[in-house]
Amino acid sequence: MSAGKAILAACAAAVATGVFVPVLRLKRAVKDAEGRLEDCAAETAMLSYGKMTYVDCGPSCKASDGMCLSDEKPSGKGSSGNGLEGKEPSGKGLDDKTSGGNGLDGKELDGKGRSDQAAGETLLSVHGLYGGYDQALENVGSLSSRYRILAPSRFGYPGSSVKGEGTPKEQAEAYVELLDLLGIERVFILGASAGGTPAIRFVLDFPERAKGLILYCSTAPWNEKPAKIPGLMGPPPIMNHDLSMWLAFPIYRRLYGMEADVVHRMLPLSKRKEGADLDARIVNRDMAVNFEAYPIEEMHVPVLLLHAKDDRMAPFKGPAGQVEGSLHRYPNLETKIFETGGHLMTGHSREIDAAVVEFIERHKQGG
Repeated sequence: MSAGKAILAACAAAVATGVFVPVLRLKRAVKDAEGRLEDCAAETAMLSYGKMTYVDCGPSCKASDGMCLSDEKPSGKGSSGNGLEGKEPSGKGLDDKTSGGNGLDGKELDGKGRSDQAAGETLLSVHGLYGGYDQALENVGSLSSRYRILAPSRFGYPGSSVKGEGTPKEQAEAYVELLDLLGIERVFILGASAGGTPAIRFVLDFPERAKGLILYCSTAPWNEKPAKIPGLMGPPPIMNHDLSMWLAFPIYRRLYGMEADVVHRMLPLSKRKEGADLDARIVNRDMAVNFEAYPIEEMHVPVLLLHAKDDRMAPFKGPAGQVEGSLHRYPNLETKIFETGGHLMTGHSREIDAAVVEFIERHKQGG
């Protein structure tokens, strides 16, 4: 073999190895991610528009048999299934453990013969981009020994169908239907990142069902209608595939200050891509497109807003972000603002949990 051919062969082998190794690692990561989803012991409710898959855990009582359930199934470590919206174990997930399920693994609910009554307060967790019931659970899992946690997948995310156009308004309606099915009258609702818009919509449309709103590194309403309505607000569809995101994630890390293992929690994207596309096209743009439909000034439900000033995904200050500029629009607002921590508010888990518990305890009697 000539020297030239040997060099070409060596180069080809190097390229093949460079591709093979990441693909092999990706396959292992996808398998692990699928296992974490299964560990959450999710249930599926059959609503009028289709399926909604969720985790229902924490202290609860079944009226049908009079039994109180307080046994909690661990869902593994760091199982947020989220990615750019995920929670590091050193961030919100205080104990590296979350509670999943209530012993009814994978059971289909038809709304008949079941009446669930929460023992104490219920926290409805609304996850962000590239999430699902696993991320929704981890975002508040450290509070599951104290409160009932209801952690559903939003439209197009693992196990949940899409109603109509998939708007935040339709998502809020689906939450009400789920609450009705489970016999839950009022909740504290937490919207994380991209989940902030459906959570805000829920409080605006169904204030009688909300005791309080918690905005966690959330997207924010505009202070005024933007002169130019933003286009796609999220990754392009080509990124909603395991391999493309796996290979491109180092760039996202540098842009948004994410930890290296966050990409593991975005997998498998085959179960999240419909929801991610919906977020980019519809959900994330809704407060700009339908600015007049978000009269934040009329929102009298108490609000707790937690955010970090160095958040690159949902910037705190203008002109890139609307968080600081929209604070005055909330009539009944409490804030917990951190100087550092990024989009995941890493390092502040104990402070965050303490603030959430204090907020819930103060407002649990409702208005």
